[in-house]
Amino acid sequence: MTLFLFAKQFVDMFYHYRILDYIMVVCVLLLLVYQTALVRPDIRKMFRPADGIVILLGLLLTITFIRSGSGYQIYFKVMSAFLIYFVGRIYYDRVRECYGTLVVASYLVIYINLIERIYRFGFSLTKVRNAGGDMYYNDTDMAFAMILAMVFIAMFARNSVKKLLTILLVCPYMVFFSDAGIQMALMLAVYAVIAVYIMELLFENKKLSGILLTLMILGLIGIVVIIYLPVMGLYSSEFVTGLFQGHFFNNHNMYIRYDEWGKILDICEKKGMLVMLFGTGMGADISIQSLYIKIFYSLGFAGLGLTLLLIISIMYYVAKVNDRKTFYLAVIMAVLLLGSGVTINSMETTQMSWFPLLFAGMVISSVQEERGQEGVQKENVQ
Repeated sequence: MTLFLFAKQFVDMFYHYRILDYIMVVCVLLLLVYQTALVRPDIRKMFRPADGIVILLGLLLTITFIRSGSGYQIYFKVMSAFLIYFVGRIYYDRVRECYGTLVVASYLVIYINLIERIYRFGFSLTKVRNAGGDMYYNDTDMAFAMILAMVFIAMFARNSVKKLLTILLVCPYMVFFSDAGIQMALMLAVYAVIAVYIMELLFENKKLSGILLTLMILGLIGIVVIIYLPVMGLYSSEFVTGLFQGHFFNNHNMYIRYDEWGKILDICEKKGMLVMLFGTGMGADISIQSLYIKIFYSLGFAGLGLTLLLIISIMYYVAKVNDRKTFYLAVIMAVLLLGSGVTINSMETTQMSWFPLLFAGMVISSVQEERGQEGVQKENVQ
């Protein structure tokens, strides 16, 4: 598990070598088989509604894949994300022991990309507007990796000058001096969540932090809804892009996305009610650039409904977990996954989906363990 968690961030960086992605998928399968055979978990006792929803999503995706007869890369990448959820369910205690590995890998990823940028741009670092992805495919992928690495360092690294410089100077520089508009907004949201966590530690006031997080999440959901209003035909694309002009979105790119999203929805509508309910294909031959539109295209309203139920189910357990660091980490991962899916990333982006789903599975198992310990304590008292 230590090697797996260390390697994951580097596999995303070396995107040229696609074979590495498939090796990681094989590793996920081996990890699941090995731990299941070793521990022999009581599946009936462990099973939760979220597990069933993930299985149903996997079945729906499999049916779509068989019907379409194409998009095997997308299929295996999405299924690997579902499998990593179950790795989190089974390996939750082992992953906790490997947080130091995540920190080391995060430092290396950040500074390797910083060195690459210095090598390419020299001393004109503040003039960079498009970094070309540094070691990644594009700036969006690079910025997501920087944010993820920053989160691991902020939550798990020992307090030091290096830690402060990395999360307050280096990571913001890498993201804000790039072409990754949506990731800039997400980074600000992540900083806000971390600030609430620090405030809770200082003032020991869970109620206030809970209110702040609720308002923050509602605000983010509101922004997502506003972005998709033109897709639903409620407002013009000019109105929405005008709201964010010059901030986090490239207007030209947004107009292109709105046009593509409209065409995709028209395709689904013309194919009839069955397609609207269960999707039409894997979308291997089109660029959708939206997690939510891609889910609808591939899995229909059924997939969107199951995804919503999965989010609600996971957030229920997030609210119940006693360990506050795990709680805040799960909230941040949810923000990254759902936020990154708004305008760029799609279902098959494993960099976006693997760690959030890993920690989602861990949260559910952590709550189960905490409840089991509470039950044992009550029996001992009696």
